[in-house]
Formats: sequence, C-alpha cells, structure tokens
Amino acid sequence: AKMPHDMEHRPPLQTRKRAAPHPSAGGRGDGYSQDMRDLVIAVNNAGVSNHPIFDQLRALRVFPSTNTERRHVALQNTEGHIRPCRRTGNNRAAALRDRNLLLLALYRITYPKATSAEINAFLYRANYGSITFRFHSPSQISETETWIGLTRKRGSTTAYQALLPINKLRRWAFWNLPFPYGIADIRRQDMIDLDECGVEVQSADRHLGKSYVGKRVKQTGPYQKSTKYNLLLAISGDGANPRRWRDTWTGEGTTGLRMIEFIRRILMRLDQVRPSAVIVS
Repeated sequence: AKMPHDMEHRPPLQTRKRAAPHPSAGGRGDGYSQDMRDLVIAVNNAGVSNHPIFDQLRALRVFPSTNTERRHVALQNTEGHIRPCRRTGNNRAAALRDRNLLLLALYRITYPKATSAEINAFLYRANYGSITFRFHSPSQISETETWIGLTRKRGSTTAYQALLPINKLRRWAFWNLPFPYGIADIRRQDMIDLDECGVEVQSADRHLGKSYVGKRVKQTGPYQKSTKYNLLLAISGDGANPRRWRDTWTGEGTTGLRMIEFIRRILMRLDQVRPSAVIVS
C-alpha cells in the first residue's frame, strides 16, 4: 500500500503539462500527429513541397523534414495509410505469439508435464508446411509460459485406466447408488475408511537443496534402501464411538490374502458392537 505522502493528489488549477520532446527527437517524442501527416501528404500531392514557405517552416522545425515527407509518402503508397507505429517501450517482442501462443496454452492444459522438446515437436506438427516456423529455445518457452501466468510446481499422475468409461461408471455408481452398488444411502458414522502404505528410510531423503554457484548440493544421509515397513489402517467414521484398527509388518507389500484377513478381523470385532457398519476401501 502507498504511504500518505506517496498518494497521487489532484494538481492545482491551470497546472501546465510538461514540455513534450519534438517529434523529430528520435524515439523520445510521440511522433507527428495524424493531422500533420495528412497535411504533409496533401502538400506533396499538390507538388508544392519545395515552396520557399515550407523551407522556412522546416528551418523553424514546425514542418516535417523532406526525409520524413518521403517516408510518409512511401508508407501511403505501400500500406495505404500513414498511421504511426505503436510504441513498444524498447522491449523485445515475444518469440511465441498469436496462434502458437494459443497452441502452447492448450498443449500445457493437456500435458502439464511436457518438456520444451515435446512442445517444439507439437508446434512443428501444428505448423507443418509453414516456411516461417522456427524452433524455440527452452528459455523462450519458459519466458512465454511465465508471461501467460504458468508456474512450475510438483505434479501428480492419474492413471490412464482411471479415465476408462467402465471405471468412470464405477466411480459414479459408488458415489450415487445405494448399497450394495454404492454408498449413497450409507451414513458417514457407519463407514470405515481403510488404506495401506509402505514406508522406507530412502523415501525420507530430500532431492532438492541450495548451494553457491558451481558447488554441488551434498549432504550425508540415507542412500541405500532400508527395511520396508508396511501399514494397514482402518478408521471408523463414528464421532461418538471412534475406533481404529492397524496391522504392521516388514518385507513384502500388501497381498490380497493379507487384506482379506485384515477385513475379516475387523468384521469379527464389529459383529458384537456395530452390526450396521460398512467398510469403504
């Protein structure tokens, strides 16, 4: 936020504007107005550009020079207008723009983990046959992505199988159909959430760090894989009577037989306390 003394205030009445640079100042001015450009073309068409009065006006710098007049006439003949160019602030134009900028944004939506080489290959196929296409450096692609608001972050991966029609139908049925096809009619307190995981020391090793330029990031820590610890955990959704069940072991991961035995053990304990509970895995 701006401080009170930094706030912009209304200037007093009859405050004059700052003197603008002359249009011939070479990049510092705003160029000649459209009315002056039209006058130059009219004078040239009338054939009186060499009249002494215009020579005197040029000497006083109130009428464009003969070089400017020739440029305006050439622009009129080639482009059909004499409009000035937009000011760019001496900034380089983006290498990726127009249609390729749109293609880049669409490709990132579909493949957010794509590399710069894959993006170049896609743009080449999309512009196949164009003699003006050129490959872009990774820095040009990165700068363009930053300009359109994209940032780098860690991502997750969704299996292709999860988007198959049969799996999408199963997911919809699970959330929208009643028991035994789904959980739409099951109360939350009657559910038991079950999941499994495996942990080993190497999974706690950090892969990113910081150091001075030219120096490696090196730190002592776990390198080889250690013993793998497996966990099966089930939690009841009943806030009034919360319960949990767990099973831990080392070695191989979760097998079907171990999962069945774990669920059977939970059901045996619930038969006496919660006969209406439903397991959600």
